[in-house]
Amino acid sequence: MRKTSKKNIIFISLLLIALLTFTACSKKEDKNAPTIGISWSTDEVDKDSKDKVDTDTQMYADALRKAGAKVVFLNEMKSLEQAKEEIKNVQGVVVTGGDDLNPALYKEEPIPTLEDINPRRDQSDVFLLNALLEEDKPTLATCRGMQLTNILSGGTLYQDIIVQNPTDVIHRDPERKVFVKHDIDVLPDNILAEGFGKSGKLEVNSWHHQAIKDLGNNLEVLAKAPDGTIEAITRTDKTYFLGLQFHPEALIIEDNNEDALNLYKTFITKAQELSQQK
Repeated sequence: MRKTSKKNIIFISLLLIALLTFTACSKKEDKNAPTIGISWSTDEVDKDSKDKVDTDTQMYADALRKAGAKVVFLNEMKSLEQAKEEIKNVQGVVVTGGDDLNPALYKEEPIPTLEDINPRRDQSDVFLLNALLEEDKPTLATCRGMQLTNILSGGTLYQDIIVQNPTDVIHRDPERKVFVKHDIDVLPDNILAEGFGKSGKLEVNSWHHQAIKDLGNNLEVLAKAPDGTIEAITRTDKTYFLGLQFHPEALIIEDNNEDALNLYKTFITKAQELSQQK
C-alpha cells in the first residue's frame, strides 16, 4: 500500500508539473500572439456575448481567436486622425459586414428596394478604411467592408442584385434565417489562393443583396461566383488588403471549415510579419 501511494504521489506531482508548464507556455503564446482589430458596428450588446458586443462582432472575435490572434474592438471612428491613432497598436484589422451602404457614397439615388442604411456606421467605416489604406495596414474587409472598399476606390454597387442584376444563384436566404451556400472560382497565384492553400472551385457561404457593379481603381478580382458576381478583391497598390463578399468567420465558427480557418491564419501571420518589417 505504501509503495502504491508513493507511486501515486509521484505521478500526481509529475502531472501537476506538466500542467503548470503547459499553462505557462500557453500564456506565453497568447501574450505573443498578433493583435487584430475589429471594426465598430454598433453600441448594442448581446446578453450572451462574453465580450459584451453584438452577436455578429462576437463571431468575428471567436474566429480570430480560434485562428490564433488576440482581439481588440475598435471604437466608432469620428475622424481620420482618430482612426489612424487607433490602428497604430494592432497588426491588422478585420472590417465587418452589416447594413446596406448609402448610394450617395457613389453618387446615386436610392432605388425602392434599398434596405436599411446606417449613416453613423458609414462614416465610421469610411474613416477607418481610409486610414487603413493610407497607413497600408493589413486588412481583411468582409461583405459591406469589401463593397465600401470598392466605393472608396472609385467603384459602384448594385443596390439590389435581385432587381438590378437578376441571377439563378441565390446570394441570400429569402427568409433571412441562415447563410446559403454556393461555389466560387478562386483564381490562382494571389493572396486569396495562398490563404485557402488552393485555387479553383470552392464552396462558400453567402448573405448579401448588394454587390460590386463597376470595379474601382487599383482593384483586382480574385474570385467570382458562377453568375459573375465578384466574391473577392485585393488592392494592388497595398501590401496586404483582401476584400471578401462571403463570411469566413461564420464558416469557421458554424461549420468548422478548415479552408476558412487557414485563410484567417494566413491573414494573421501576414499581419504579424509585415508589422515586424516596419
